[in-house]
Amino acid sequence: KRGWSFTVVYLLRDRVDEAGNQQFGYHKPDYSPRLAAVYLHNLTTILADSDSLSQPGSLNYSVPEEPATVHDLLLQKSNGTFDLVVWGEQLSGTNNVTVNLGRTCASIQVYDPTVGVTPVETRQNVNSLTLPMSNHPLIIAIPASGKQK
Repeated sequence: KRGWSFTVVYLLRDRVDEAGNQQFGYHKPDYSPRLAAVYLHNLTTILADSDSLSQPGSLNYSVPEEPATVHDLLLQKSNGTFDLVVWGEQLSGTNNVTVNLGRTCASIQVYDPTVGVTPVETRQNVNSLTLPMSNHPLIIAIPASGKQK
């Protein structure tokens, strides 16, 4: 969304820096994963795509009255499926956020990387949905084409 092509995950495993300060990574010293490592793995698994898309499509979605603590990013996979990532940065509590999809979709799937890599919800014939936003992302998988009303 900001034009970056890559991002880097720093400090994969706990370590002690040159000044003797302990730094906490995604994995403990024995290489067992912390929750952050599991969540990051789930997120990248959900968003994974092994091919490229020659001509990206568009989706006329909107998040009306989006709170300052909520953000969104539209991605598209090589098979045409849109992944709309919506995340919150609230320290506590939730905001209910409505996402208008711009058309009626025959079926969409909602993923929560803090739960796993399979959809937590599937909805049929939907043109908008309300999501509870707190401190982690939700991914809405939206087919590029199909039934539209």
